[in-house]
Amino acid sequence: MKRTPFLTFIALATLISSCQEKNQVEAVDTSVELATDSITEESLGLNVAFIYGDTINEKYNFLIDAQDELEKEQRVIEERINRKLRKAENRAMELQKQAATKTLLQVQESQLELQNLDLEIQQFQEKLATEFRKREIELQNEYTERVDKILDEYNKEGVYDIILNFQVGGNLLWIKDKFDITQEVLTKLNDQYEIDLQTPESEANAE
Repeated sequence: MKRTPFLTFIALATLISSCQEKNQVEAVDTSVELATDSITEESLGLNVAFIYGDTINEKYNFLIDAQDELEKEQRVIEERINRKLRKAENRAMELQKQAATKTLLQVQESQLELQNLDLEIQQFQEKLATEFRKREIELQNEYTERVDKILDEYNKEGVYDIILNFQVGGNLLWIKDKFDITQEVLTKLNDQYEIDLQTPESEANAE
């Protein structure tokens, strides 16, 4: 059994005014009984399911590939920045060696060149960081779209009224195991992702 959210349940409170005449009391009792039966049936008709979000994060192949892509891109970015830094350091050393034979104006020009190199590196870093963040958001949005699409398909018959996300430390604190649909949804997610990988990009765009 799993820890779940604080679920809010509807509580019925019926107040019946005391009446002196017997037929008035019976009429009120009858109306209350009918209303209570109707609301109870609606309340019991709520079908709930949940998914282990942590399991999806660990075993959904799209997310595994996305993480690999971002890690590789991060290494590429670090190497590109390091090359820029090494180039700037080498140039700084050259200018330092030449400083003894330069005029004051030439030294000032060298200092300005180093400042420009430093600014160039900062802008380069910001540019790469922006591109990385953009790709990260694209993958996050694609993940959300993929999950939404599979859940729509999984629940196309409208069996469930609510599908919750269970994650350690989240708002869902406790729920019964029988409502767990994680494995079924994970299988569908990975099956669809495998199909998408085998589908030519031109066909995917056409769809």
